[in-house]
Amino acid sequence: MTVSITLDLTELYDAESTSNWNDASTYSGFQREGNYCLGNQVSQGSGHFYKSITSTNLSNTHIYSWMMLWGNPETEANGGFRIVVGDGTNRIAYHVGGSDNYGFQVGAWSCFVLNTASPPSNYTTLAGSESSLSWSAITEVGVGFNATNKAIGNVDNCFWDICRYGNGLIIKGGTSGDPGTFAEIATDDASTASGKAYGIVRELQSGVYGVQGRLTFGDSSGTSSTYFKDTDAVIIFEDRAVSSSLYQFNVVGNSTGTNSFVLGNKLGSGDDALGSNGCTIQSAGPNVSVNFNGSNVDTCNIYGCKFLNIAGGITLSTDTSHEFIGNTVDQSGQVVANQMIIRNCTFSATTDSNNDGSALLWNGSINIKNCIFNANTDATNDPHAIEHPDSGTFTYDNLTFSGNDYDIEFSASSGTLTINTTNGSNPGTYEITGGGSSVTIVNTVYLTVYVKDENLNNIENAQVAIYKSSDDTQLMNEQTDENGMAQETYNYVGDTSIYYRVRKSSSGGTRYVPFSSYGTITSDGFTVTVILYEDNVAV
Repeated sequence: MTVSITLDLTELYDAESTSNWNDASTYSGFQREGNYCLGNQVSQGSGHFYKSITSTNLSNTHIYSWMMLWGNPETEANGGFRIVVGDGTNRIAYHVGGSDNYGFQVGAWSCFVLNTASPPSNYTTLAGSESSLSWSAITEVGVGFNATNKAIGNVDNCFWDICRYGNGLIIKGGTSGDPGTFAEIATDDASTASGKAYGIVRELQSGVYGVQGRLTFGDSSGTSSTYFKDTDAVIIFEDRAVSSSLYQFNVVGNSTGTNSFVLGNKLGSGDDALGSNGCTIQSAGPNVSVNFNGSNVDTCNIYGCKFLNIAGGITLSTDTSHEFIGNTVDQSGQVVANQMIIRNCTFSATTDSNNDGSALLWNGSINIKNCIFNANTDATNDPHAIEHPDSGTFTYDNLTFSGNDYDIEFSASSGTLTINTTNGSNPGTYEITGGGSSVTIVNTVYLTVYVKDENLNNIENAQVAIYKSSDDTQLMNEQTDENGMAQETYNYVGDTSIYYRVRKSSSGGTRYVPFSSYGTITSDGFTVTVILYEDNVAV
């Protein structure tokens, strides 16, 4: 294994001995971590086991506790599994799992999580009162069980092992030739060796990993190098009662070592580059945020990945050499683009909620081309595809839009916004949510009509007129040139229904039967060829 893992967790107890426990026995051979675990018997009822510790501030953190019950636990509401905390006067057993929630399972063991900033509403008071519990001065920690079945004889049936508090894991190590992978993290977490059994990353099936804590890739406080690269992995932040700030996926570095983080493979080069064999990062419910903008990261390249339900948003790198190519961001919070190279990505169904939300945050030094913004829509809110927080003139290069409530949000406090479009960009709608005065979309397309006779010869000086179907606004009134073409520019702001007329019946030349029909101006403009037939009746 090439990864090196540092814990962003602090041990509360290791369950290696019965010292300072109110009631427990040691067991070996099936322990979750180290050399021993602790056990006791609970028979058709509840039991609580806790130890004294040095006063510890457990405010606004998460407690991770390993437990196992041989038998049938009660439901979570009835406290099948419990985490006990006390301050010397008040002692509370919080219900964290049960027959309907075995939590983070590895084999027969489960690692349960308690969010101390917002503890479960279901609990059992062992002493004092829950409202008086001082989280900043905890002196007792432990576990509790509530079993529905009778124990057999005097055999213990409830067991517990190492308990920690904190946030998650810091992943370092790897080499350029042998970078770290998610499989290595899960393997290290699954280990029963002393100091392992973190309870943060587990393998659910081959290539699919469950996470219930923060993941930080890189060594921001040290000098070591980090190389991490994986493909085709699925990372699921599991549905736990954790705080909205716990679930983070961060990439960081330091100024001494080499720091490289890559997901997926790059196909091709330049603006046409794509991604393949990417990873999926998603949430099963809780808020998750992803940050690729750590300092001193030498390489950060994300290829062919999918980000799903990342409600906390995604912050891309400010390093102009880092790449975000061929990715899909779906049902997630806002993507802060910064200066990372963005190519051939799709941004859809944003869940960002600020001013009804926008899928991507624009900036004056953004580097984005060839991307799709679609289905950023909501039945209640009116989300946008791109938010512009600054006034000015900007260019969209092959950025295509469809099915959004609004394509553009102008949120600046003042000024005007002008969007020039090129290479098929087709923004058509906007909303001003700040103090700005106007938005102008310059999206020039061509209305082109070719006129020929029945032998496909060009007809010169035919009169061509085009009108909007909605209000009869005239968009063209031109005569064809020697090539039989009449052409006019049009500022495209959305598909527009039109009708058009072509005639040539002036005296002194060949007269033709007038022609009229209907069409639609799209992001590609409007082009049609009309065949006129000679009028043998006109005099």
